[in-house]
Amino acid sequence: ENEHDEARFVASKLIRLYSDGEPWSSNAVLYRMNAQSHQLEQAFKRSGIPYRIFGGTGFFDRAEIKDMLSYLCVIASPGDDLRLLRIINSPPRGIGARTVELAQEIAARERISLFEVLESSNSYPELGKAAGKLRMFAMMINELRTLSKEMTPDVLYDILLEKTGYLTALEEKNTVEDTTRAENVRELKTSMMSYRTETDDLTLEGYLASVALYTDMDNYDKDSDCVVMMTMHSAKGLEFDNVFIVGAEEGIFPGSKAIGEPEEMEEERRLCY
Repeated sequence: ENEHDEARFVASKLIRLYSDGEPWSSNAVLYRMNAQSHQLEQAFKRSGIPYRIFGGTGFFDRAEIKDMLSYLCVIASPGDDLRLLRIINSPPRGIGARTVELAQEIAARERISLFEVLESSNSYPELGKAAGKLRMFAMMINELRTLSKEMTPDVLYDILLEKTGYLTALEEKNTVEDTTRAENVRELKTSMMSYRTETDDLTLEGYLASVALYTDMDNYDKDSDCVVMMTMHSAKGLEFDNVFIVGAEEGIFPGSKAIGEPEEMEEERRLCY
């Protein structure tokens, strides 16, 4: 059993309950950490189960996930100016807003993509000292582009994290929020591992096409009949006819930080009950 199988199991149970006449909203799925919603969201979307994340943001709506997917989209298609703008200085690499504006002006003037300006930034004197940084960034993307042709998305993702320094930047900040973001960034790799088991098209383009299914804006009304998903913490004081608790295994719930700490373990136990 892994989180992928568990999500499919919950989805099939929910469908059975719904076909027996229970509304979606009589069901809640609880987990310890927000990052765990990811596999469930994928399984629910695949099965057409409407859901709402209570007190949190959908996995693919989180800023760090949008950043990582933007990197992958630019690697697949460097002419994607919108996503390129999102990641050009994330994590910070000394490319300021004014430099980006100048590069955009050049792109418009020369009628080329922003990425092409970055590649040949040394040719534009107005970019000054920033040209070197822009070119370094373009070289990194081109290197990853070459690798994307010869390796599966999950292996490419590891190299992407290393080369961009994105994960390291989050880990160094060491705040609770950034630790959660780092967990989400790592969790995205799980969706690539799942993708590997489900398809023969192991290209980056294939993976991004599969993700597009989950990142489409949800069309249902927020007040409509939906399964509710939330963390244990958010669930205090709420009641549902059917409750699914996922990820109840040592290291997740109770969390690895709590194990061996009597007070922390007591808090996890209290939370569970």
